Amino acid sequence: MIITISDIQDVVLRPFQNHRQLSMREAETISLELIGILCDSSCKNEETLKYMARLFTQDTYQDLIDERNLNKMCGYPLCAQPPERVRDPFSVNDTTKRFLWDNNPYAYLSTYCSKFHFRCSQFYRVQLSEEALFARTGVHLVQQSQEERQSVESMYKITLFEELLREKSSEEDLESLIAGLKKLGLQSGDSGVAETDQQTQDDISKWLSEIKIVETEEPSILGDFTKD
Repeated sequence: MIITISDIQDVVLRPFQNHRQLSMREAETISLELIGILCDSSCKNEETLKYMARLFTQDTYQDLIDERNLNKMCGYPLCAQPPERVRDPFSVNDTTKRFLWDNNPYAYLSTYCSKFHFRCSQFYRVQLSEEALFARTGVHLVQQSQEERQSVESMYKITLFEELLREKSSEEDLESLIAGLKKLGLQSGDSGVAETDQQTQDDISKWLSEIKIVETEEPSILGDFTKD
């Protein structure tokens, strides 16, 4: 199932449009509903995931990752694939899970389908506000004035890792991006230690080569239909 912004507004937010300030109970209900519709579904597009940043805290986002894993789905909400290594989540206790995560260089593959989505998810999570949802005035309202909408979007604005990769294609930009990742404390999952600059740059270069758009200086009027 694919989830859109309209789905979130209609299914999750619509019952709470009578006031601008949520109660603690209402905020908890919204969080549980949001996790409920995304635990076995994926976001239709990047805009949907960015929209949800106004409703997530870092803790509720982690809860979503855990629930998606229980349903054998990659922890990144934009992905509909299973984790690379599917394990029984009840086969080990929390202490053992923590030990494996800290000491297994590929532990993230039991949570995500790839290192790329592991990084995307980390990058998203560290930008989420830790302010409680019930303290976020008006973020749940579907109908807003332009000024209110711009205020909410500015306050809870999120940049996706994929967006950065599309924008930062030069070597100088790559170095800047790597420095930014290190400041955010993003780790590779390799025994809890950040990767070396060279390894990180190699990974990013590989991802960029896969998504870079090549423009033709003099495109044919008929486009690709002229190709054999």
